[in-house]
Amino acid sequence: MRLRYLPALGKFGGRLIIVVVATMLSALAVNLFIECNIGSDTLTVLLDGLHKSLGVSVGLASFSVSIVFLAAGLLLNRKSIGFSSIMYSFLIGPFINWIHPFIANLELADLSLVGKIVIVILANFCFSMTYVLLMNFGNGMYALDAILRYTEAKFGIRYDLGRIGVDAIFLSAGFLFGGIVGIGTVIAFALTGPGTLLLEKLLFKFGRRYKLNG
Repeated sequence: MRLRYLPALGKFGGRLIIVVVATMLSALAVNLFIECNIGSDTLTVLLDGLHKSLGVSVGLASFSVSIVFLAAGLLLNRKSIGFSSIMYSFLIGPFINWIHPFIANLELADLSLVGKIVIVILANFCFSMTYVLLMNFGNGMYALDAILRYTEAKFGIRYDLGRIGVDAIFLSAGFLFGGIVGIGTVIAFALTGPGTLLLEKLLFKFGRRYKLNG
């Protein structure tokens, strides 16, 4: 009788692994951005600013912001919040703090500008892979996306415009709090969206090929 639960357990285990991998990639990206010190994506600029102005770790700042997003997502758009949404919100902060010493020891701030740009591009790749994994294999939206989908349905504010508005708020607040805005921020704006779409296409292409060969 217990054998009938094995497929469900296997599916849950697979989703758990994907969420953990996606969260670790995101935590790695945050640390790479901050340690390069040439600017980062808008949310990381905010986290960096909170870290510098409040004297808290980047991980604690990320955890606090994520829990606020999660609470708002549950209140406004509960049906879009799932297992992946909750796990990511609770894991991202601790993972950022856990990975930080390893990245800090690399002394990325001492690299040439070209070297830093390469690292920032790698960080963008990590973020894009995170989004692809959570969107295609997770269960539930990223909490902020759930909020933006609610505002789109309720007030007619298009998702892309809402995202631009939120990014502007993150960037402005982060900068005022002392977060670094620079060439890394420009790279994040330019690469994250297209990089996510490209990785998603490659993933589907690989999946179809694997299925045909299997």
